[in-house]
Amino acid sequence: MDDGAGFTHLWLVLLLLAPARCICPSKCTCRDDALAASCVGAGLAVVPIQLNPDLEVIELQENRIANVDYTLTFYTSLRKLDVSNNKINSLKAHNFENQGKLLSLNASYNNITTLSKDAFKGLKLLRNLDLSHNNIMNVEPGSFHDTANLQTINLSYNRITSFLDPTVFKPISSLRVLNLHNNEILDIPSVLIKNLPSPCVLETLTLSNNLIEIIEEKSFLAPCSHSIKTLTLGSNVIKDIEKAAFNALYNLEYVDLSFNNLTYIPTMQLSKLSKLRELDLSGNRFTEVRPVAFQSLFQLRILKLNRLWHLNKIDSRAFVDNIRLESLHVEENELLTRIPPRIFHGNPQLMHVSLRGNSLTTADVSHFPLDRLRSLDLSGNPLHCNCSLHWLWTLVQMEIKLVEPTSAPSNDTSETSDVQLRVVSRNLKCESPESLRGQLMSEIPESTVSCETTWMTVAIITALVLALSGGTCVFLLLFGTDRRLCGCRRSGKQENDPVAGDTRRLAPGLHGPSGPILMLMPDKHYRDAIMSGYMKASEDTKVVEPWMDQPASEFDSNQAKKPHIVYV
Repeated sequence: MDDGAGFTHLWLVLLLLAPARCICPSKCTCRDDALAASCVGAGLAVVPIQLNPDLEVIELQENRIANVDYTLTFYTSLRKLDVSNNKINSLKAHNFENQGKLLSLNASYNNITTLSKDAFKGLKLLRNLDLSHNNIMNVEPGSFHDTANLQTINLSYNRITSFLDPTVFKPISSLRVLNLHNNEILDIPSVLIKNLPSPCVLETLTLSNNLIEIIEEKSFLAPCSHSIKTLTLGSNVIKDIEKAAFNALYNLEYVDLSFNNLTYIPTMQLSKLSKLRELDLSGNRFTEVRPVAFQSLFQLRILKLNRLWHLNKIDSRAFVDNIRLESLHVEENELLTRIPPRIFHGNPQLMHVSLRGNSLTTADVSHFPLDRLRSLDLSGNPLHCNCSLHWLWTLVQMEIKLVEPTSAPSNDTSETSDVQLRVVSRNLKCESPESLRGQLMSEIPESTVSCETTWMTVAIITALVLALSGGTCVFLLLFGTDRRLCGCRRSGKQENDPVAGDTRRLAPGLHGPSGPILMLMPDKHYRDAIMSGYMKASEDTKVVEPWMDQPASEFDSNQAKKPHIVYV
């Protein structure tokens, strides 16, 4: 008998004796009470055959196991098997034929290149399958025979370009999550989706980090498209999305189109997604966010517009349709130097705004609905710290008080109980003026950002007001339609005149020192009193006005006129 035959016989004898021995190998941990064995990093070259045959959990990750051929035969009660981080190069037929109770199989981080026919035969109750981080290029027809209850398939980080058999997943009637992240897929696998059994329950489709260039109108024309809620297409090379590409995906709640080559926001393409709650368009190539850019996305809660290297403009009406927007991230856009005022005041549910790492030099308080916000991040911008940022300095000081530990607990929470807005003060620095460059806003004194009013400012404002008042009076005298009623003089002695007294009562401030006053002149009786007082004052001061030479009949004819506006 040669050495090879002797080894085979010895191995078979060990197989027959193993169930009775129940020996836990060195560097393994066996718990018969939990029916679990862990041999993580134990240096094993093969699956140990002397474990308790009633085990439900076996963990064999980080070993040197090259295959699982015939080594799991008598572990018929297994419910979870982890053989990740080994050297397995293939999964062949009959490997798991006796594991009818297995629910979870993790074979990630191995060297598997092909999924052969009947590779998972016998796994009728399998729900979760992880084959990520292998070198799988081919998935042969019939690979998923017997896996009708499979719910999650993770084939990420492999080398799949396409599926030669479009019906490879057809036996799987319970598939909810299909992860094809980081492969070499060139097109949306629409045929694969189309052949999923009906009624389809697929909810999550991940196709990020592939080589997809165009999303066509036919890409999601399949019954399964109606059930998809999460679609991840980030980090492809997508440059165009056809107009009706997403029309069949009307139950989508999450879309990731980040880090592609889009030069425009696909407004019309996304407008059919009436249930969309989260959208990520970061890392694309468009230069502006136009008015109503996210049209009809009334359920949108979270929007991300980060690392848009060409973005330089956001329109003030960009988010007007997004009435349920709660969180907005506009971060690390180096060409974005300003945002329009009151841009967020049409979003009544907005609570979190991050404008971190842009090129904003200032941010006016009118930009933000501070009464509704819960968090605000303006860090990493080249801020010009002057009095226009005093509001931000105040919020930063309030934030510091909230996070600073106190020496003794206080029962008085009146100062902080109503404070809800949290401002990120870390890396919130001044870029200018030169005296404040590089300093944290939390550390600069209030005097550097206060808006003090000096005596010179008061004098200038007073002079402007007086000049404006005088100019208005002169304008009315020169171009007014009724010059008779525009008197820019102060009345004379009136203290003992009962009519003048009525004038002050009926039109307070008429003869005051404040310059021209806009009034609504009433009808006959009030006007007679005012006119009498004004004429009396004119007589006392020996001033004859042009309208005093007119006959009395002209006054009588004007008394029936309706009230009109007079500048006095």
